[in-house]
Amino acid sequence: MPSIRHLVPRDSLVFEIVWEPGSLGSAAQAVVDVLRLINGIAALEAPTAPPPLLWRWVQCDGRPARPPALGELPAHEQSGLITRRSPAAYREIADVVVVPGWMVRDGPEIDQWVVRSSALTSHLQQTLAQGGALLGVFTGVALLAAAGCLHQRRFAAPWPFFVSVMRHASASGLGAAESVNWSDAPDWTSDRSVWTCASPVATTEAVLDLMGATPLTDLASAARDVLIPAPLRQAVTVVHARTEGSRLARNRLPDGIVERARQWLVKNLATPFNARTLAKAAATSPRTLARHFLATHGISAHSYLERLRVERACLLLQTTHITVEEIGRSSGLESPSTFRRVFLKHTGTLPGEYRRRYRLRTQRPRWGSEALPQPGIGRGSAPDMSDPRTPGLPS
Repeated sequence: MPSIRHLVPRDSLVFEIVWEPGSLGSAAQAVVDVLRLINGIAALEAPTAPPPLLWRWVQCDGRPARPPALGELPAHEQSGLITRRSPAAYREIADVVVVPGWMVRDGPEIDQWVVRSSALTSHLQQTLAQGGALLGVFTGVALLAAAGCLHQRRFAAPWPFFVSVMRHASASGLGAAESVNWSDAPDWTSDRSVWTCASPVATTEAVLDLMGATPLTDLASAARDVLIPAPLRQAVTVVHARTEGSRLARNRLPDGIVERARQWLVKNLATPFNARTLAKAAATSPRTLARHFLATHGISAHSYLERLRVERACLLLQTTHITVEEIGRSSGLESPSTFRRVFLKHTGTLPGEYRRRYRLRTQRPRWGSEALPQPGIGRGSAPDMSDPRTPGLPS
């Protein structure tokens, strides 16, 4: 992964977002939402420190733009927005320039926007030359192409306007032979400090990937856990968010021995693994279950259970103040050494270090004592992720 210029700890990473009436509000909002979340996570660790991310808005001619009405920021989050009243110490060249693209009807309309934004081409080139990064979203990729910033780079572009993007790329010196196979290009990609999205829907993931190439990679990883769907994490969260004695509205397990076994593992992840017990719950033989489980999930039932246990441990390490030892026991890994070994195997880091790097809560409890959530229906309760009073969650 390419690395954006090194920043000393006192610096903030500056984003510059190109904005005009007609720009894609969803893409711009997605970028700002990621920046806001990362600043919020950083504030949990150091509430009085300056925000690690700043952003400002510019027009297509390069002049400062009024912040769009995408939703008024709460007062405690406005420190990340650079306005005309901001200190002059903010550097002229941003670390990241974002072109969210425009809602257009055809190629000629893209051409009009590119012409209107021609003043930004040298600015985009200078940002790359000084070690910064670019993000082009949807039709905004055409401006990066016109600036020559896609030269000999792999890029993603929206299929309805791919010909327009290639025309601007060719005009800037990028020949058709150097282009990507657009039909196989992903929703987004990156190549040497240039990120491009073929669809506005991919903006969030692309921004998080971009942030992973900066010194704020740990904060980006924590934000990814919140914003990007994680099926295993979702499964254990749903189970452990149930209060004691609660019952599922739909209590019937779906048909299929593998799914019955999977759901039994999710609901009983603290129970010592036993192949015969699991096969009985799935109404089949241990050998048959092992064969079908491996064919369906690509791993054994025991390995799947380990991953569930680690996901539960990650959840509690990030969002509660429960001790590492208690989290290990509640996740079915009774021995501290076994917990450390299994956790290191699946995450590449130890539990304590994972908590330090990726926590999503303040360092001290803010709502009193915490009760250890116990896995399994009817065996205790876990933090309710939807309840703002949950201890340790950002408020």
